[in-house]
Amino acid sequence: MSSTTLSRPARSRTPHRTAAALVSLVVAAGLVAAAAPAAHAAASTTCTGTATVGYSPGLTLTPQTVTLNESDSVPSCVSTDPTITGVVTGPYSYPLANASCNNVQVDPGSVLVIHWNNGRSSTVGGLTYVTTTTLGISQTIGTGTVSAGEFTGAAGILTWLFPLVNPLSCLTPGGLTGQSGTIVAEVVG
Repeated sequence: MSSTTLSRPARSRTPHRTAAALVSLVVAAGLVAAAAPAAHAAASTTCTGTATVGYSPGLTLTPQTVTLNESDSVPSCVSTDPTITGVVTGPYSYPLANASCNNVQVDPGSVLVIHWNNGRSSTVGGLTYVTTTTLGISQTIGTGTVSAGEFTGAAGILTWLFPLVNPLSCLTPGGLTGQSGTIVAEVVG
């Protein structure tokens, strides 16, 4: 399987917690699919993997500017396009102002380009994010529309899921330096 990337155009970043939830993604996908026109066959691609972030300097309870380094691996896809089997993302690096263990939010931007392993891409624009916390899990769901490339006109849904930060990690020398979670990239049209 060849490597591909999910890229984020360079731009100023604003805080939002990176996270994802498969349950919320399924609900959101169901709502999008219910609203899709029935006149043509629907495109569908769901890819899952891991998201790993590092913080430099480490997060503490005191707000500070940190550099976030993110690397995602999304090697497993199920798609109506049988040539799509995976997508690998990152790495990304950008500053976060006023970040602390109580405020670790990352806004990946309003436009993301998904590079599929088959050499094609999908530009998802107009992304808006909703972050919620349930049962010790912080999730961010970004929804937008594929504006160019494969699946143009379909809905794009990106979801990140991370466990809540353990406050004791923030009290250690050097603070919290990294986290891992789940990422899901989905196109429904």
